[in-house]
Amino acid sequence: MLPIKRISPARRARHVLAATKLPLANRGVGYPEWYLHRWHFLPEGYLSRRSAAAYEHLVALLYWELSATRAFRMVARALRESGTANVLDIGCGPGTLLRALRDQLPGATVAGVDLSPYMLERAGRQAPSAALVHADAAALPWPDEAFDAVTACHVLGHVPGDVGRAIAAETERVLATGGVAVVVDHPWHDDPIRGLVLLARRRIAAGLLELRVYRKPPVLAGQEAV
Repeated sequence: MLPIKRISPARRARHVLAATKLPLANRGVGYPEWYLHRWHFLPEGYLSRRSAAAYEHLVALLYWELSATRAFRMVARALRESGTANVLDIGCGPGTLLRALRDQLPGATVAGVDLSPYMLERAGRQAPSAALVHADAAALPWPDEAFDAVTACHVLGHVPGDVGRAIAAETERVLATGGVAVVVDHPWHDDPIRGLVLLARRRIAAGLLELRVYRKPPVLAGQEAV
């Protein structure tokens, strides 16, 4: 996780209140303690328009090590090879990957989920045809096996360990049997995916990023939860 800086309780309360007034905001969503900080030195963390804009135009470029176009093509290729019909992008941010998936996977339906309604606001401009949902990725509001593909880019390794494990478990839950999950993160981050089969791993950006492709195996007789 990158260095963070605390936001005062009063400022936090103002940011949260302002966020609830956005059209895409779900007022039932709570913001966990770990989230309400000045992530990446953004002045209001992820809860303001100027922070979302700064993230899209500066922080995201650094996250992708200036290799976003190549990385997006690799993600889309992995999904295309799996025959993806509907995909969920977890932690979609300002929607740059959603836009790439929309362009490179014609015919597929694309959804994005993020904890910041300001990020979703920008994602709506990048990928207007995508279904955008304001929710915590550690408690996704979809039923089991709702998607045949899930992407999680710069998410699992950038949150506290217990949160990453919860998001990984939700990723596995909403992924259909036989479906694929594509994860992009730094190779030195822990991998919390446990219930999926690793199919491939490829380095990006001189090895500073790694793309991992997983498949959800069928539940064999005798393996059902008791």
